[in-house]
Amino acid sequence: PQFVEAARHLGERMLLRHDDTVDERIAWAFRVVTARHPTAAEVRVLREEYESTRKRCADDPRVATRLLQVGDSRHAPVSNQTELAALASVARLLLNLNEAITKG
Repeated sequence: PQFVEAARHLGERMLLRHDDTVDERIAWAFRVVTARHPTAAEVRVLREEYESTRKRCADDPRVATRLLQVGDSRHAPVSNQTELAALASVARLLLNLNEAITKG
């Protein structure tokens, strides 16, 4: 649960970048997690995850609700939970990269 919650918080930070495109949000988060710029292919894969999750959540809003309720902290009050869930899903992938630096 802590890992999913951490990904949700990173997704929230991505969402707060109001003027950015999805690709810019992805590139920003990639840099935060790995300390390098993503390749075009990496952005493409992460964008596909974003689109896939966004579609699943749009088709069934319960998917987004379940994801956003994981953990002790509440998610930020956002008008578009589908968007937040999709960005949190991308953040989960980023935090799972071998390049991600984590300390226990």
